[in-house]
Amino acid sequence: MTFAEALHGGRFPVALEITPPQKPLPAVLLRRATLLGGAASAVNVIQRPGRQSSLDASIELLGGPFEPVWHLVTRGAARTEVRAQLQAAATAGIRQLLCIRGDHAGGDSVDTPTIRETVAMAREIVPGATIGATLNQYAPDSAAAMRNLLPKLQAGASYVQTQPVFELATLRPAAEAVKAALPGAAVVAMVMPVLTLVAAEKLETRIGMRLPERLRGGMASGGMAAWEYFDETLATLAESPLVDGIAIMTLEMDAPEGIGPRIVQGLRSSGCLRS
Repeated sequence: MTFAEALHGGRFPVALEITPPQKPLPAVLLRRATLLGGAASAVNVIQRPGRQSSLDASIELLGGPFEPVWHLVTRGAARTEVRAQLQAAATAGIRQLLCIRGDHAGGDSVDTPTIRETVAMAREIVPGATIGATLNQYAPDSAAAMRNLLPKLQAGASYVQTQPVFELATLRPAAEAVKAALPGAAVVAMVMPVLTLVAAEKLETRIGMRLPERLRGGMASGGMAAWEYFDETLATLAESPLVDGIAIMTLEMDAPEGIGPRIVQGLRSSGCLRS
């Protein structure tokens, strides 16, 4: 069963989000993609400047034990460039993509399509593909964030992927709004283990939020408490009717030894891995 089939069939699938290497290095890409072993049914491939493109890395992962999710970044790209990428993806057999603006520096072309337009193009050029959009539950203006998101879903995106979740209460208003507007849309919550205060501060700066004080206190008292918080977060999301699947991300491009098995342990104990 593919990630998309499980997502829309109530099976609560697990994805892994990775960063590709700086150049085509199949062994490095595969090592990162297999961090969770067989626990992940899809691998989201981040698009970042100075690295192997998400599209090339996703094509490289085709035919493996998990479904690659191409991150189609539109910032700075002309409409013809976006269309060419979509055609290449369709030819290669990519069947899942996440349409995203991207957070790298640089301005748009005069012909850069909106994400809503990009979703519509993807629906046309890659028929049958599962298309996602992103949701920032920490946006200062939540109403504006929803006004931005809903046209993407109406254009053909069938799921939204969130920023890292540390409390269901923070995600709940946005997830409820998505479900109310389009009941068939799925919500994929990103989750990551954050084990040190240094890592916490970097993450807080990057996404513009402050981690819950209980988690911060757990980091101060040692890694065990932080892992327990991670496990609790997974269990809360797995039990919520607002969340249909999760995407695991680590702060490191190559996670330290033992992190993958410990994440899988948490996935199992929390009920995220369902038979």
